[in-house]
Amino acid sequence: MPNSPLRQLKETDFLAKGSERHVFTLDDSGRVLVKVMRSKYLRKIRMVDDRSFFGWLKIRRAYALFRREQKALSDVMLRAAIREDMPPVLSFRGYILTEKGLGQLVETIRDADGKVAPSLSEQLQAGPLTPSQIDALNEFASRIYDWHVVAHDLGPKNIVWNAEDGRYILVDGFGDRSIIPLKTWNRRLNNRRLDRAFREMAETSGLDWDRAERRFRHG
Repeated sequence: MPNSPLRQLKETDFLAKGSERHVFTLDDSGRVLVKVMRSKYLRKIRMVDDRSFFGWLKIRRAYALFRREQKALSDVMLRAAIREDMPPVLSFRGYILTEKGLGQLVETIRDADGKVAPSLSEQLQAGPLTPSQIDALNEFASRIYDWHVVAHDLGPKNIVWNAEDGRYILVDGFGDRSIIPLKTWNRRLNNRRLDRAFREMAETSGLDWDRAERRFRHG
């Protein structure tokens, strides 16, 4: 049976570059994004034999980020199925094979004009948040705790405004990076990590975080 051709990701579809991945739009509609690992993570596995034990370990390590995120998102979506509610994270659409390696498919969040939605970081750079934006950010924080979302990077650049639903959602930085995923197993430990993440966000963004109430105060 012939192999399926790999999806070619065009440079004209390049959207963003992170410390670990590159992001491309998948088609002209721009409704789906594909995330691929940067080449520095894949060089060591280009000639690796996946049939060997150590070769397979190298491959798993190269794609450890994908596997951690998949686990975290799967747990959140299980809660969504029980609660019959949309979680405070983006939708995962599966995987695709590309010439740049395995690609992770996710939904694109758009603003009211159909453009790529602004991140919280971009909103903060544009000026102080409005009272309604702070209220929406507090709703986001409350849901992140309630849904037991495990996130290793809860920075403003990973939080995006979903104009269609009128809410903030987390689009990146999921997953427990510990060898023993205690935050995944224990809500209290994860809440402590979230406390620290929101406090750090406030300190670097000029926001005012109430530790006791777990809310951002209005300026």
